[in-house]
Amino acid sequence: MVRWKGHNPGELQIRAGFVLLLLACALAIVATISSERADSWVAHTLHVRETLVQLYSNVRDAETGQRGFLLTQDARYLEPYSRARSNIAATESLLSSLISDNAAQQALLGKLRPLVGRKLDELQQTIQLNTQGQRGMALEMVKTDRGLQWMQDIQALTRQMDQNESALLEQRLTAAHHTRVILLAAILFSVLLACLLAYRVRREGTARQQAIEEKNHALEEQIQQRETAEMRLRQVQKMEALGQLTGGMAHDFNNMLAIVVGNLEMGMRQTGRTDEALREVMSRALSAANRGADLTKRLLAFSRMQPLRPKSIDVNDCVRSMLMILQRTLGEDITIDTTLAPGLWRVFIDRPQLESALLNLAVNSRDAMKNGGRLTLETSNTYLDQNFADTHAEVTPGQYVLVTVTDTGTGMAPEVTRRAFDPFFTTKEPGQGTGLGLSQVHGFIKQSRGHVQIYSEMGVGTTVKMYLPRTSAQQDAEAFAESMVFALNTSKKVLVVEDDEEVRRFVVACITELGYSAIPADGAEAAQRKLATYPDISLLLTDVIMPGKNGKQLVDSVRPFYPKLRVLYMTGYPRDAITHNGILDDSVRVITKPFSMQELARELRHAFAEEVV
Repeated sequence: MVRWKGHNPGELQIRAGFVLLLLACALAIVATISSERADSWVAHTLHVRETLVQLYSNVRDAETGQRGFLLTQDARYLEPYSRARSNIAATESLLSSLISDNAAQQALLGKLRPLVGRKLDELQQTIQLNTQGQRGMALEMVKTDRGLQWMQDIQALTRQMDQNESALLEQRLTAAHHTRVILLAAILFSVLLACLLAYRVRREGTARQQAIEEKNHALEEQIQQRETAEMRLRQVQKMEALGQLTGGMAHDFNNMLAIVVGNLEMGMRQTGRTDEALREVMSRALSAANRGADLTKRLLAFSRMQPLRPKSIDVNDCVRSMLMILQRTLGEDITIDTTLAPGLWRVFIDRPQLESALLNLAVNSRDAMKNGGRLTLETSNTYLDQNFADTHAEVTPGQYVLVTVTDTGTGMAPEVTRRAFDPFFTTKEPGQGTGLGLSQVHGFIKQSRGHVQIYSEMGVGTTVKMYLPRTSAQQDAEAFAESMVFALNTSKKVLVVEDDEEVRRFVVACITELGYSAIPADGAEAAQRKLATYPDISLLLTDVIMPGKNGKQLVDSVRPFYPKLRVLYMTGYPRDAITHNGILDDSVRVITKPFSMQELARELRHAFAEEVV
């Protein structure tokens, strides 16, 4: 490096950087001036073109006035002629001044002026002849077509001048663009050099400091790096182990629940109507098993926001199924009373979310009844009229099922009640609540097109009313149709591939009950043999996770030989071979274990209804 005597190299580099920045600023100013000049040329060209149009329009207006006067003999038609004739001289003068720096345009204007003059003279002569009563001579002069030729020449000259002006503008803009590109490149080059100099100065300045610090803290940095690496490794191992544990448990748990749910459902179908007590016991067991399956799904997706999945449900049944959970949650000091209306309408809503809303309200009531109390759950049919809708936002008049939750707690002040549904608003001590419970209830009810209100009085208690919209006739019909299980074609053969014997036995029994022919296989190899033995198999129902070949590999291996074979996957573990980052592959149909017989029937109907490409 060349070192100038008496000057620090870093100081010289800084000065050079400032010079480059000043040069960049100067170039930017020049570029701005160039842009403004280009803009002025654009405005100038537009002005010239507008003036040309105005001149030609004035001549046309004069001719229009003359024609109207000759045809009608009405002097009022001469008004456009008089106005245009008075404007032409000023327009020509303005045009001459605008193109004064352009000799070619001035030459064309020199040809244009006499043509305009001759045209105006012709118009004036015909008007005078007509005024003097010699209308025939005036018309004969018009029929000579000299005026038409002059107008065509005027139009050709104005068009040529307009084209010349446009071409000149394009040349000027092109030159200005090239100038701006060169200036911009120079600016960028100057700024880049300045940045490189600044970087070099900074690097050289910090290099000396880092050299000392690296020697003093080398051992400390090595220790810190080792600790960080070990901590990250432990975190990765912990998350991997947790994922494997959760996934494996979910898979096995869902398989067990599939057996429980399936056999309970089959038992209920095979139990006679007269044995209502047994059916009720089995119904409660089936409900508990289904809640366990739903809990597994929510545990696997605890960090994701799930969309609502509304269905036509019985609210009374939902409340009754929640009583045991609520009692355990609230404790022995709180008594739970229920008043469930008979003949309650069904509602179209997401049942797990409704259960979550009831649990949230119950927990809030428990916190308000420190020394015990009474929680009352009521249901009833109600109607919200137009007057109510007019005074409450986002309420549609109609029939609703009202769910009321009342406690005998401390109550809330009016200012607290007004903000109760606000997100993150809470009156609890720090760390005792998130303030999201009531806001989640409010959002869920509103998303379900319902309404929610809260009433509270200090020292008396709080009441929350949830208005849930009644199901429509179509939704009730769909719910009834969903409960009907029937086969489409008893001649269809289904190959069931499942390594778990109990699950395989249950699925085969379900398919047989539905009226299809079921052929069992305990793995991929057995499935391939069965396909060779029974070439008329219509659908392959295979588990995804199996020893040896998994379900996806089985399908890939047999697809070339059986291109028309329909495929339905079943799985109890969402992170498997048929998903990518939790998203199902295209054209994949899957049913999640545990599933009921009616869910299996629905999926089989859909699979058989699809066309196989």
